[in-house]
Amino acid sequence: MSDSNEPLDLMSDYVEVQRIDRTGTIWFAAIIVAVSLALGALIMSGWRPSELVEPAGIAWWIGTVMVSIGIAAVGYAGCPIYWGSVHTAHLQKSIAIRGGLVFFLFGAFIAVVAILAG
Repeated sequence: MSDSNEPLDLMSDYVEVQRIDRTGTIWFAAIIVAVSLALGALIMSGWRPSELVEPAGIAWWIGTVMVSIGIAAVGYAGCPIYWGSVHTAHLQKSIAIRGGLVFFLFGAFIAVVAILAG
């Protein structure tokens, strides 16, 4: 990419896409482990979403859908597949990692509050 005399531009689209690929993979693994542990513990304890009262049940499913969208977006960000140019990949993956984490965190918060309220 560059001469040995020129420093690598650490803010270039190429470097940013590589960084998002690495961090997206780590975030994806962490999210899968967190969801598996939490949901596994709930299911093993005998809890079921159908036991929630109506407002909490709706909140649970909204939170679950948001968590699922977040997982999919973070998974896409960590996947080393590029559609088009590096600039396009940088734009798509930047939005996917940020949006995915926001969806995951808000969805998890909504689902946990629904469980505690129900």
